[in-house]
Amino acid sequence: MCVFQTRGDYVHVSSSAFEASGHGWWVNGNCSARLAVVTVQLQQYYSDGRWRNIGSVGRKTVASGGGAGNRATGRAGCNNSSLTGWRSVIDVDLVGQADDPRKLTTPARNIRCRR
Repeated sequence: MCVFQTRGDYVHVSSSAFEASGHGWWVNGNCSARLAVVTVQLQQYYSDGRWRNIGSVGRKTVASGGGAGNRATGRAGCNNSSLTGWRSVIDVDLVGQADDPRKLTTPARNIRCRR
């Protein structure tokens, strides 16, 4: 199996809309695959101690490296500006090459957005 890294940023309030947003991408190590399908699912923390999937799943086929053109974006509209915990779960599936099934969960972060 080849080596690559799954990467993602902190979930944040988008500068262009009142929504939570999180990006995911991959960095190639030694894989022969040139492209991967990157999926980003945002999760919001609830007072019962559980994380729940929220918003629209971001899915995009991208080359390695990240940046504006090489990443997927998950989004969820905010209903109010209450301080709330958010994180994202990112999955990378290499195109035409086997990869491991592990997913990256980004560190939780409190932002002023509640769905």
